[in-house]
Amino acid sequence: MKALVCRQFGDLDNLRIEDFPAPVITPTQVRVSMRAAGVGFMDTLMANGLYQLKPDLPYVPGAVGAGVVTEIGSQVTGIQVNDRVSFLNYFGAFAEEVATEAHTVVKIADSMDFAQGATFRLSYTPAYLALKTRANLQPGEVLLVTGASGGVGHAAVQLGKLMGATVIGSVGRDEKIDIVKGFGADHVINHSTESLKDRVKELTDGRGADVILDLIGGDVFDQTLRCVNFLGRIIVMGFTSGRIPQIPANLVLLKNCSILGVFLGGWMTRDPAASMKLNQELAELAQKGGLHTHISHRFSLDDAVKAMHTLRSRDTVGKVVLDIAPKATQEIQ
Repeated sequence: MKALVCRQFGDLDNLRIEDFPAPVITPTQVRVSMRAAGVGFMDTLMANGLYQLKPDLPYVPGAVGAGVVTEIGSQVTGIQVNDRVSFLNYFGAFAEEVATEAHTVVKIADSMDFAQGATFRLSYTPAYLALKTRANLQPGEVLLVTGASGGVGHAAVQLGKLMGATVIGSVGRDEKIDIVKGFGADHVINHSTESLKDRVKELTDGRGADVILDLIGGDVFDQTLRCVNFLGRIIVMGFTSGRIPQIPANLVLLKNCSILGVFLGGWMTRDPAASMKLNQELAELAQKGGLHTHISHRFSLDDAVKAMHTLRSRDTVGKVVLDIAPKATQEIQ
């Protein structure tokens, strides 16, 4: 099969499209003929050798995708050949086929195209885990989302509004302000030209945000500690700024606030049943609430490295997708 292959960690330009052995499924896995894959920062970090998980080499990058089931393991129940599905794993998606554990798979409706199915899992799933399960966001609360123009940020803005919150988005460029307002944010701040702390305080009559989802880290996280409300919750989910911040414990004490970590991969690995339940709930919410991932760039599998570089450029809004044509011998009618 055709796949993007990493044979050594480091520069993304070392990745190559190759004819790679097709995966062999275990009794607990399913084989999926790929149609689309989402490109995320985790994929680039893993290929660089900078992610907390380092797969055995060689490996196929790509954490999330969607396609059609072509084979099921002997112990798999609830999934059938020809089912349209999305999956969320650590790697394997940037290829014509993938073998993945059955508990990583969620059926997608006929009305949801494969690009939406692929991007939905690595944007809405972590955002929903953060806001609902970890922070218990309530109607009437104020939610601040940093990095609101990215895939998870965009999902958090939409989910926050569905959950009844007033949503403040934070971005790093003026040209992204109107885009995030279009996602549904009530207010948008450019944290590169304004004081995030001062603007959030101004917008909340001095109280601060009740829940803050931080995807950036660095200086932006430092500001969130100073604009969180009393008894508020700050969710740590990413460090796209490149700097992992240190937390002054005295500020946590003075604000009586909580710092919550969200690592989707670790959570779903430890509790697959809860992960499946959350994703099924999300799929139903998507149908009822009209959730829709914004896709700014689409590439072919052959241009996977270009897609990863495009994501790293920070010129994207929402998600980057690879469109993957199925192997002719496995085309499902």
